[in-house]
Amino acid sequence: MRRRFIRDESGSLMLDGMIAMLITIMLLVFLMSIGFLFYQQWMVSNIANDTATRIAQSYVYPNTDPVIGYVNVELMDNVSLFRYLGDDLERENEDKGEKYAAWSLGISSLAYPVSDPEIEVDVVSDSLARRHVEVTVRAEYEIPLGGALQYFGLDKTMTYEATGYAVCMDLLDYINTVDTVKTLSEDTISSKFLGAANSFLGMIDKLKDLFS
Repeated sequence: MRRRFIRDESGSLMLDGMIAMLITIMLLVFLMSIGFLFYQQWMVSNIANDTATRIAQSYVYPNTDPVIGYVNVELMDNVSLFRYLGDDLERENEDKGEKYAAWSLGISSLAYPVSDPEIEVDVVSDSLARRHVEVTVRAEYEIPLGGALQYFGLDKTMTYEATGYAVCMDLLDYINTVDTVKTLSEDTISSKFLGAANSFLGMIDKLKDLFS
């Protein structure tokens, strides 16, 4: 009877199947937690870049909605000629950028925030009428299914940080510059002279390419 009991293999297939299923479930949970981990990093980086881009595109119009970004004729007519004097424009854009980044984190995150995110929006002056926006986002999250990460020596709580950059666009300044250059060119130098000069420069470029 002892030998018969030792040789009896009934139920072994079910036991092997349970072990294989348990290992498979653990691997799936681990892969899902890794996916959440990388998604949070991508999300923080994307929001930092998106916030910088949206603030830069409507820098001269801080009262516009950053989600829509629509600028009507009334806003363009009310733009001050002295908009780059003082810090009011920079403060308004920094405040709008912080609110937009916080809103984007709230609706995009799949993890659990451990604390309130730290958002820094800086408008850096490069020249008299040229600015660029720097948006830094720091956030700490508890990864969903993060308990599986601890079995592999990882922490279920991660801190993410990303910085986005974008050059501010002032369409009115660009349009006025183009119009001014065009007017000065037409008034001082004839279009025939400009055409001949462009043709001569093009010929020099072709000769240079040929001999090089």
